Amino acid sequence: MALGLLCCSVPGAPSVVTAEAETTSARLDSQQKIEEFHEQLLAVMQITDGFDVRLAELSPAIHELFDVATISRISLGRTWKTLDEGAQHAFIELLERLIVTTYVARFDDYSGQIFRTISTKQTRRGWVVKTELTLTDGDKVRLEYYLREGLVYNVVAEGVSDLSLRRADYNSIIKSEGFAALLTHLKENIEEQRFVHE
Repeated sequence: MALGLLCCSVPGAPSVVTAEAETTSARLDSQQKIEEFHEQLLAVMQITDGFDVRLAELSPAIHELFDVATISRISLGRTWKTLDEGAQHAFIELLERLIVTTYVARFDDYSGQIFRTISTKQTRRGWVVKTELTLTDGDKVRLEYYLREGLVYNVVAEGVSDLSLRRADYNSIIKSEGFAALLTHLKENIEEQRFVHE
């Protein structure tokens, strides 16, 4: 009878095994998402049909993996709360276009580059997947992807946080020139990258 009681779980009490399994599943899911994204990047780099084709190929991957709404909110800081829902949505769409364009512009020529996953660790807010990009000349670039609820909200390249840079740059422009000027700046950035890499 005593053995039977010991083997029975208390109703409503979380199982340690279940919690560990969920943690393992979340870790593997985060790592798999980044590795699949890297595979997509390498595939897009090998497309020779032009910038717009590569843009169309990568856009769905960015849309599914990146939490652009959170990136937008944090990047704009206090300004975000002053925008109505329509303006917030418009900014999210513009920023997503910029993120996709930037990735397509930076990863535009495949010549044997290799991505490697180094580790996947749990953080206070979610997970960080640490990876390494080996360039054709042998140089290596460290890329860390920060995920929360399965979505990327920050990328740190060689110790430099993309989210922190955006927040500093965007708020500097807003403070000196206004929010409308920031929108113009982002649109010009998109067009400039397209022009250079088409």
